Amino acid sequence: MKKSVFSSFLLLLFATNVFCQISWQTDFEQAKKTALKTGKSILIECFHPDCSHCQVLNQNLKNPELSKYLNDNYTNMKIDLTNQSQVKFLEERNIRLINYPVFLFFDDGGKLQYFLEPKETVEEIIVQFEEERGNNCLECEKRVNATLNENVKCAIFYRLLKDQDKGNAINNKIFESLEESEKASLGSWNIFKKVVFSPNNMFFQFWIKNHVQAASLEGNSNKEKDAFASIIQMHAKFLENKDVYPKWELDSLHAYLAKLGADEKRRLSWLWGLELNYYLNSKDYNSAKNLCRKMTFIYPDANTYSFLSEKINAKVEGVEMYDYFLEIKDKWLAGLRDPKHKSAYFIQAAQYYNKSGQKIECVNSLNQATQFGLSISDKNTFIQKYCK
Repeated sequence: MKKSVFSSFLLLLFATNVFCQISWQTDFEQAKKTALKTGKSILIECFHPDCSHCQVLNQNLKNPELSKYLNDNYTNMKIDLTNQSQVKFLEERNIRLINYPVFLFFDDGGKLQYFLEPKETVEEIIVQFEEERGNNCLECEKRVNATLNENVKCAIFYRLLKDQDKGNAINNKIFESLEESEKASLGSWNIFKKVVFSPNNMFFQFWIKNHVQAASLEGNSNKEKDAFASIIQMHAKFLENKDVYPKWELDSLHAYLAKLGADEKRRLSWLWGLELNYYLNSKDYNSAKNLCRKMTFIYPDANTYSFLSEKINAKVEGVEMYDYFLEIKDKWLAGLRDPKHKSAYFIQAAQYYNKSGQKIECVNSLNQATQFGLSISDKNTFIQKYCK
């Protein structure tokens, strides 16, 4: 009898613990079906295991009251930001996290609606969820009479989605809402760091013009340069993915970096890919060759030739850059030590030969690549791709 009572107690205790755990979905498509069936929108926790705030949050998520709240109201998932297969989910949806931990809210169709940066205690998190439950940021840049905090939230949402057009629109709106006396304040600068991710808005233009004031607000620690550089880097990546962009965009980024004190070497290290893309897309091959020569003069390393040639072969279909290959090929190969790099060289060389119509040289180059690790099956695949 005692054993029976004790066993019942253990069973009840186990059941209670299970009940108090969050039911985590592992597949987004299944989560969408569950959300559609139950009417509970999808909530995704994004965390990094080494982040102290994330560790606190994950302890809070074990709390029975919070676990029950999330189970009752949401279809729950989590993303470990060290797991590349899980991070791919964010990349496929063009979501770029700036801070973590963060909760992302999706509707049952899989569209991002909202986000929350969780507070520190269980009680605060539940209150936070209750206060903001049902909110969304869709088309938030068009809202009339929004508060400053609402506009900041909207701007962060578009920064998450890397939506430059809507992000610039809401950042202009935020900047224009500030009193003249507030625009150069610490509060304005702190908002700027949270919301701006493109230089093409009034907020960025104001602060890059007043970068000395920004430096003063950061205690002349150079942290303001990190803030500007991050925005420039994001915009350069945006343009490179866009592929076609006007020359003024490239010139502006060079000018911003120069204003921050970057010399030519530093500017090229940031913008060479963007600049080479521009010249190749514009079919300005002389400028492309001159840029490549400048890069290899500043960075006289065989791997520089490799980076440049990968970009060239990806962009150029004809013979236009073949003479540049003839100019560099001996120096390029002579500087390589790693067999994998030598194999990659011969694969790149095969593409140059193919584009110049030299099919036999293309095959010979791939045969040489097999001496440095290229498999026969891969060689045959490349021959079909490049040398026919």
